[in-house]
Parts: sequence; structure tokens; C-alpha cells
Amino acid sequence: MDGFKRPKRTAATPTTRRVAAVPAISPRPQPALESEQQPATALSEEPLPRDATPVTRTYSRLRRRGWFFWIGGLIVAALFILGTGGIWYQQQLQPVDPADDSKVRFEVKEGTSFARVSSQLSERGLIRSQFAFDLYARLNDKHNIQASTCNLKKSESTAEILDHLTKGCHDFVSVTFYPGATIEKPLYKSPSATIDQEKMYIKGVLLSAGYSPADIEAALKKSYSGPLFADKPPGTSLEGYVFGETYYVDKSATAAEVLQETFTQMESVVERNDLVSKFKAQGLTLYQGITMASIVQRELNCEGKPTEERKNRCYGYQQSIAQVFLKRYKEGISLGSDVTFIYAADKMGVTPTVDLESPYNTRNRVGLPPGPIASPGELALQAVANPSNTDYLFFIAGDDGLIYFANDVAGHEANIKNHCQVLCSEL
Repeated sequence: MDGFKRPKRTAATPTTRRVAAVPAISPRPQPALESEQQPATALSEEPLPRDATPVTRTYSRLRRRGWFFWIGGLIVAALFILGTGGIWYQQQLQPVDPADDSKVRFEVKEGTSFARVSSQLSERGLIRSQFAFDLYARLNDKHNIQASTCNLKKSESTAEILDHLTKGCHDFVSVTFYPGATIEKPLYKSPSATIDQEKMYIKGVLLSAGYSPADIEAALKKSYSGPLFADKPPGTSLEGYVFGETYYVDKSATAAEVLQETFTQMESVVERNDLVSKFKAQGLTLYQGITMASIVQRELNCEGKPTEERKNRCYGYQQSIAQVFLKRYKEGISLGSDVTFIYAADKMGVTPTVDLESPYNTRNRVGLPPGPIASPGELALQAVANPSNTDYLFFIAGDDGLIYFANDVAGHEANIKNHCQVLCSEL
């Protein structure tokens, strides 16, 4: 080669070749081992890889601990609420006033619901909580309240009160006075009377209740006070004031205490119906209004009617009867009521006659009798306070049980002829 020498190849000088570029080949992915496979849900929490940062791993632990704190807090709160509620519940079952041993009369009428009973107990301050009372009754299966009248005390617990009501009380006896009753036993009995004569006098009712004649006489002669007796003339009897109603009285009550119950009831009737002012509008005092109502009551009794419809129709008749008596009273005409001379005859112990000489006989005397002739019912009292808007001057009770009114004598005589052949000939 003309003296040119090729350099010797050595390990340090690799041969330079032109080599084509070859793409890098990634290693084929290997399937994960079964133990390394994860569930196919995106919501599952994957364990942090070993190479996770300390901050990430600390946050995860705190988050798990936070759930434990929340659950623990809720459990503690629930236990606190249950504990507090239990303490409150036990407190509400305690007596309203342990120091108050006074008796409170509590009546449960037939058919009264348990809810109504518990509501009344709460309203009258005999229990602390209606809710606690109801819950206690449910938990102890004591919902069968007995119809009775009990002496309850504020010093009694819910358990004691409920025990009284479920067993039924025998603390009281019932005493029933009737509207239209008189103090003494009536001698004359109308053929149309529907109530036993033995029940139509006040002394008889008290005797049947177990009171002695001496106790009864002392109670009837006793002096009572209150708004009901405000204008009652001194020395007059209690006729007209023993209000007709059924009363539940303590077994230990005296005859005088029984009578006081009736006066209290009548006083509430007077107040509820505003009778004092309404009687005044008719030109009557309370005493005179009671007297007039007693006459209306004995002329027609409406209290015992079996239906509201019949009672209301009867009350309409009473209002017109009251209108007749008020008109005659204001015009100075005798009331002309037969029931007044019948009452006079009973007081005198003689046979009733139209011309009987007595200040109670309004057939031959003008004005009102000296006092009531019987115990008026509430409807009779209301009838005098609210007479009908009519202008009658006469009325009769017909043989058919109806009342017939007239404006003049001719109409009255026609009514007697056409409707009162039997009843009008009895006296």
C-alpha cells in the first residue's frame, strides 16, 4: 500500500459501524399474583403502598380515628339523653305536692275515654305530666278505668292515683234529688205523674241515703250563706233551693254538707245562665225568679225527656208558660196556677180546692206566692229568664199531653171544651 500502514485494532478502539436504530422493547407485563389483585370496586379503600409518604399514612390513621370518635360521641349522647329522660320520667311520676293531703273529688263517668281522664287529671293539677301518666299506664297495662267518683290527693303518686281509678272507688254514695221535688212529702199525686212520690220529696231522699230524721231537720234549719241566698227573706224555708241533680258525696258527709252541694250546683247554674240580670230585666229579684220558675216547673217538667228534640220542644212550651205568668204578674192579674193551691193544700194537710185560703193560692190571690213551691230545674229557670215572644194570657194542659194557649177568655174556654175534658175535671 505504498508504505501506508493500517493501524492495529485494539480493544480500546472499537470498530465503528453504521447500525440501524432499533426501537426499545418494553418487557411484557406479567399478570399480578392472586394475592396482589384488588377488588373491582372503586369505593374500597386500598392499603397505602409501602413507599407512601409519612404524611399520607398519618392522615389515613386520623381519618379512621375520627369515625371512631363520632360513633363513640353519638353513643355517649344517646346514653346521656336516655339517662336524663329516665330521671325526668321518674320525677313526673312523683306526687304533685307531697304535703297536700286535701281531698279532691274526681268523677269518671261511664264511657269516658282514658285520654280524657288523663287530660282532666292534668288540668286539675293532680298529676305532674299527662305524657308520663299515659306512658306509665301503657307500660303497666293499666288502661281499664272504672266509672266511679274518687277522693284523690295531690300527695299521691301517679301509681297510687292510677290504682284508685283502675280498681274503682267506693269513697262516695250517690244522692239524687229531682226537679220539681218539695221538702215535705206531697199528698196529692197527679194522674199524669211519672215519678214515684217517694222520690219527690227531699226528706225522703235523705232518709234513703241513711241520714237520721234529726240530722235532716238540723240541716234544713241551718242558716246558709252565699250569693244564692242574697235576697232570700230571713226565716223562709229552703224550698226551691235544693237543686235537682245526682250528687256523689263522701261517705262521711253530713246531711248539711249534702245540701251545701246542691246549693253550690244551683249557684253555678245561676251564674252560668246570667239569671240575676235576666230576672231583673223581667222585673224580678233572684228570689222571685226562683219562685216563678218553681211554678213553671210544677206546671210542666221538661228535665226528664228522653231526647234532645223532645226536651227542646218541651222547653218551648215552658217559655210560653213563663210568658203567660209574667204578663199576668205585670198586669196585676192573678197567676191562676192550679199547682199553687195544690202545694198550699199539701202544706196544710188538706184536700186541694180552687178556693183554698192560703197566701200560696194564686187562683184567688194576685201576685207571687210567698216563696218557691218546689225545686225548679235549669230549663224552668231559663224559661223565666228568656220567655217566649208571644202575648198569651191563658194556657191549659190538654188530655193529649199538649199545651194549648189563648189570648182571651173565649179562646181559653174553647181550648178547655176541645182539649181538656178529663184533666180539667180532676180538681
